[in-house]
Amino acid sequence: MGSAPLSQPGAAADPGAAPAAGAAITLTFGHGQSEAHSFHQAALYFKQLIEERSGGAIAVNVQPNGALGDEKEMAEGLQMGTVDMVVCAVATLTGFDPALDVFNLPYLFESREQGIAVLDGEIGQGMFENLEGQGLKLLGFFDLGFRSMTNSQHPIAAPEDCKGLRMRTLQSNVLVEGLNTFGIDAVSMSFGELFTALQTGAVDGQENPISVIDASRFYEVQKYLSLTEHMYVVLPLLISTKTWEKLSADQQQMLLECAQETVQHQREENLANYEAELADLKANGMEVNEVDKAAFQAAIQPLYDTYAGQFGATVEKIRAVKG
Repeated sequence: MGSAPLSQPGAAADPGAAPAAGAAITLTFGHGQSEAHSFHQAALYFKQLIEERSGGAIAVNVQPNGALGDEKEMAEGLQMGTVDMVVCAVATLTGFDPALDVFNLPYLFESREQGIAVLDGEIGQGMFENLEGQGLKLLGFFDLGFRSMTNSQHPIAAPEDCKGLRMRTLQSNVLVEGLNTFGIDAVSMSFGELFTALQTGAVDGQENPISVIDASRFYEVQKYLSLTEHMYVVLPLLISTKTWEKLSADQQQMLLECAQETVQHQREENLANYEAELADLKANGMEVNEVDKAAFQAAIQPLYDTYAGQFGATVEKIRAVKG
């Protein structure tokens, strides 16, 4: 799946992320995005922080583009200790804990600020603590804002415009059902397969944050971007508990501090880059439109009714948090 974790350096890494010479510990840090994406820039920021503060005793081998596998495979790598650190979408983790699928309900959060407040607060921290028993320890949450829809057929302004569109989404039953509620034929597939599926017409569209749409050059195979902003994407930064337990108390504290600084840096960069990324999509030929969000929120209510027994109490707690 990748180079061995917590090993002497020497395994191949991309040129921008070569491990520091002489490091006693090398951490593999995997993600599924390109080198142009904020995930990669954040991983390199973390690498620089911890290598400097450890005096080179800890090195980081950053592996972008799903080089260590898709997100599910990387999360399983954390369990086994074959991967040290990963940032992934929460949908990847619902197989470990089905309660986390609540975060894939469309229009759960009113704002980015509310999403961050929930995740950094008691609700988010408590729900992700449950993963530690399965080998995954939470370090913080990255931010990409909200997911919006693109397609090759026509603009989406209201739910009725979704009908008949075949659209790739995350591997989440809740999100698939949510998109189906809008009339979309939702298909789960790994991110690594997506560009080709769009290019060949196997799917008409997809939904992702603006930064992912831009960094992945989806404008080459998609014409229409509709700002549905239907889901605030929850992106935990995780470390293998097998890796964590091999670190000394001082190393754990250093790593946690570097991770928290990296999270803050990534959030600031993502927010600062939004307008430029949106402008780049327009410059590359995408037609961008606003949508009737009230109509989408009304249309999704039957999904909340369906899941009221499973997620209702958590939804109430989340919506009581102010951003």
